[in-house]
Parts: sequence; C-alpha cells; structure tokens
Amino acid sequence: MGGPRLIVIPAIDLKGGRCVRLLEGREDSAKTYDRDPAEVARAYEKAGARLIHVVDLDGAFLGSTSDNQRIIKRIAIEAGIPIEVGGGIRSLADIETILRKVGARYVVLGTLVVEQPDVVRAALSEFGDSIVVGIDARGTEVATRGWKEVTSVDALELAKRMAEMGVQRIIYTDITRDGRLEGPNLDMTREIARASGVRVTASGGVSTLADIEKLCGLEADGVDSVIVGKALYEGRFTVEQAISAARRAEA
Repeated sequence: MGGPRLIVIPAIDLKGGRCVRLLEGREDSAKTYDRDPAEVARAYEKAGARLIHVVDLDGAFLGSTSDNQRIIKRIAIEAGIPIEVGGGIRSLADIETILRKVGARYVVLGTLVVEQPDVVRAALSEFGDSIVVGIDARGTEVATRGWKEVTSVDALELAKRMAEMGVQRIIYTDITRDGRLEGPNLDMTREIARASGVRVTASGGVSTLADIEKLCGLEADGVDSVIVGKALYEGRFTVEQAISAARRAEA
C-alpha cells in the first residue's frame, strides 16, 4: 500500500450517539461536536484515512455495551474502510458481537486485559490479529473501567505480557495528556514499543503537525501509527495535512 508508513488514525468518540471529546477521559468533561458520526467517518475515508478508531464512551463508563452499537454498525457499513472499536467490552461474547455483528475489523481491549487475561488469551486464539490491546496509563500505572480506576499494574510489564501472549498491536494512551492538545508522551510511547517488541499506536495529546513528524522518528522502535481526535475536531489540522506531514517526515 502506498503512502507513509506512519498510519494516521482519526478517532470518533461516541456518547449518547453524538461525537464528543473528553479531557483526560473524565466523563463530566465531554464536549459535544454537532456532526453525524457516520458522516464524519465518510469524510475521514475521503481524506485518505485507512483505519478509524471508534470509542463507545457510554459502554466504557457503564461497563457494558450500549445503544451506540447501532451507530457503530452504521459507521462500519458506510465508512468504506476498516474500523477498530473499544469501550465497554468485558467478555468473549462482547468481542464476538463487535467483530461479527457490528462489523469492526479490530476490537480494542483494556479492562479485560488487566482483570481477565484468560479471556484475552481465548480471544486471541479465536480472532487472532483482530485483537488489539489498549494500555491506558497515568504515569506508569494502568487505568481501567473507563479510566476511572487506577491500578498498581505497570504499563511496561503489561505490554511485555501481552506480547508474550501473542498480541500484535498495542495502543498506548497517556491519560494525563488525552484531550489536552499538549503533545504526546514520546518517551513512554517509545518505551512501550521497545519493551513489547510489537507494533504500537501512539494516542493522547497530539495537537500539531510537528507532533506527527516527531512520532515518525519512533518508527524504528515499532511505533507505526497515531490516533488523532480532538485536534481534528478543533480544526488544528486536517487528516490530509496529517498524512502529508507523515509523508514529508519520511521523505
């Protein structure tokens, strides 16, 4: 496939069926953007995106799948490119629903990874590379259940364990930077990639095209993609500009 190696993955976060962005994942910080989620997905595809990251925030906070699934299914049908889905996925049955009924290409597991690793192992056995692990951390401490609970689990150790289990991609999010538009945590993103030896997607804090260019410098360590959310909604740059910035950085 042509284009830059660093894949720019635009994000759609859903709460009550609407596109929103949170600050540090706090439920009470939701800012709603008045655009139809499926329309947003189609625009991202037209702009050159190769994958869309969809988060069911209601599911994440409730700890179960939500009514947003109907909208996510519509996104999967209308987007024209693969989507990955996370939020509120707490069982093997939830995973199967997202992949087989909703139509996602990938499912992102977070809380399950910490609380029920055996379910993750079973999911890997059944669904292979469709299983993506989300490691969301404050500092080095992993947070679960919609980021509301901070655990004593070390992010780097968890990354190593998941790689040993057979996970092929990890999404690392620095919660303290998410939604703040203050730049990604480059050092920790690099450490996660080095510790695990698997492909890593950077997430949280991307605010400028310079951030995209800096992440291109981590490709040798295994960082192959970046999730961009609030910067797109706030008009800091477009998907086309982000893809161009990645291409320029690698020229």
